[in-house]
Amino acid sequence: MTASYRTVTPTRLAVRGTDVAPASTVRTTGALLAVGTVAWAVGMAIAGAHEGFGWQSLLGGATALLFQAGIARLLLLQYRTGAMGDGPLARGVYRLQFLFLAGAVVSTLLDAFWLLHGTPVWMAFDLCWPLSMATMVGIGIRVAIAGRWTGSIRWTTLWAQSWFVTSIPVVLIVRDAGLWVASAQLISGYALLGLLLARHETVRTGA
Repeated sequence: MTASYRTVTPTRLAVRGTDVAPASTVRTTGALLAVGTVAWAVGMAIAGAHEGFGWQSLLGGATALLFQAGIARLLLLQYRTGAMGDGPLARGVYRLQFLFLAGAVVSTLLDAFWLLHGTPVWMAFDLCWPLSMATMVGIGIRVAIAGRWTGSIRWTTLWAQSWFVTSIPVVLIVRDAGLWVASAQLISGYALLGLLLARHETVRTGA
């Protein structure tokens, strides 16, 4: 028997409830998020809690930057599609989150090259990382409540963006072993969300 195919509607997300995000934009965002997440999860597991400049800090920094690029694209997609809603509060939260994310990127660069550690400048940027991840939790909850993103994408977004509250406490308690838990949650959350956003338009259905 010959294989049959069916066309699946590409991922289309409402932009502020009226327009749609181009399928190519959604797929590109998903691909970058999936690749960046897996890269950082593996890099974090390999580098561990290493301190000081070296290949571990560079590996952790490079993969973290790739993950942060995926997060930035995800936030842009959520903002464009009004995933939390159209009100000024939702837009303000996204703008605040982009500010925190920018600070977290600087923190990642400082850690990668082990610069200014222990100084007030380093502490200020280092604080942006947990602030950014904590804000992602709130955004994920609001996206789920708003219901503009539907189906598996809606609930995977909630699970992915809960990473800060589901994994960081484990890392703080069991240290290096907890990094494997954090990596696993990243892959089951953000990486899976990326794959859902990047799914193909045409799938094989039989043989």
